[in-house]
Amino acid sequence: MKQLMKVLFFVCLVACKTNGKSQSPYSVTTSTVKKLLDSTDLGKNYHGSILIADGDEILFKKAYGINGITKEPNKVDTKYGIASMGKMFTAIAIMQLAEKEQISLEQTIGDILKDYPNEQAKKITVKQLLSHTSGLGDFFGPEFDQHQDSIKNLKDFLPFFVNDPLEFTPGDQMRYSNAGYIVLGLIIEKITGTDHNSYVAKNILAPSGMSSKVSLSSSAGGGDLTIDDFHKFALALKNNTLISKESFSQMTIDHYGNGYGYGMSLRNLNGKAIYGHNGGAPGTSGELDMVKGDSLIIITLSNRSPMEGWAQLRTNIRKEFFGSTPETTEFLNTEAVVKTYKEKGFEEARKLLTKLDNKISDRNTFRFAQQYAEQGQVNMAIDILKLIVQAYPNEWHPYSFLADFQLQAGLKDKAIENYKKSLELNSENEHAIQQLKTIK
Repeated sequence: MKQLMKVLFFVCLVACKTNGKSQSPYSVTTSTVKKLLDSTDLGKNYHGSILIADGDEILFKKAYGINGITKEPNKVDTKYGIASMGKMFTAIAIMQLAEKEQISLEQTIGDILKDYPNEQAKKITVKQLLSHTSGLGDFFGPEFDQHQDSIKNLKDFLPFFVNDPLEFTPGDQMRYSNAGYIVLGLIIEKITGTDHNSYVAKNILAPSGMSSKVSLSSSAGGGDLTIDDFHKFALALKNNTLISKESFSQMTIDHYGNGYGYGMSLRNLNGKAIYGHNGGAPGTSGELDMVKGDSLIIITLSNRSPMEGWAQLRTNIRKEFFGSTPETTEFLNTEAVVKTYKEKGFEEARKLLTKLDNKISDRNTFRFAQQYAEQGQVNMAIDILKLIVQAYPNEWHPYSFLADFQLQAGLKDKAIENYKKSLELNSENEHAIQQLKTIK
């Protein structure tokens, strides 16, 4: 019996340990991801880096494609723009100040920034800013594009939004707001007496083991980091190095039922609670996915715009780790239908859509129609809209957009027919009403 116990103990050691570490349950999944990327067009068309880890154990790390700026091959230590992923740092900074009782999430903008020029906005609370329920909008637009080179600090963003009326009563709705996170940055600077960059470098980047020399564009996002930087940050967040368990819990609760916590996007994928943040801009896309109560960390960064390979990659990786969801199914079906249209024509695309039970993403499919229209290929844009109409026959907006393209192509009678169909489904479609008046 003693000899048998020794044998069983030895077998357990061999099976349960590899170089002193427990074997990750995600190893098979990551090998599947590697095969998916290395043997298909997905990897060939992706320009960026990927890191997948089980806690501090890196399971998969690889760079693909060409850097859009330097034209050199991407490497695993390539720095990428982070866009709105930087909102996580701003939210953590606020939670740190709340832990020190230097600020309360119930305080208003007016309580902290006494000279804030918009009296209506002064009533917005810190937690409403954190959760995008403030009623503030954005600062991007033609005027910002024209004068953005003049921005030297956070206060310089104010003229682009500070006098705008609130879009809704604070707390009533959600509207993703870059302006709100600029205000959070100003609050951080007011409370700490230092600039946002310096505070984040000292209290978030350095404790995470990231480079403290990283320059962030603003408290709403921007800056350049590597996949290893984000891995270190994820570990520090999970290990409560940056904030307490209580603060972390507050950040990852969907307080308003809008899929967003405090500086964290939240989603449930087949029973897995996912938190993190994505970021996208021309020439920049990425996301950090972490699993609540689990050690899985997924980081994808690209120096291409979101729909130039990154969104496709992110969707396939999520499907591999968390299974199919309506969102992933619609996205991947859209890619398949549009690819079929490009290679085999409208009729084959229509047949495939029928076979897929008409499950495509109207938003992502419409993106292809816009691209065709911008290239002067209006008839192809019309074909794509016909596919959307097939998938969404009871929605008014596909008919309205289809009519727009048909009118552009000189198909007046068809356009009138579809504007009228749109109005049957939504009598308040003011665009269709005005277009019909113009045509007559």
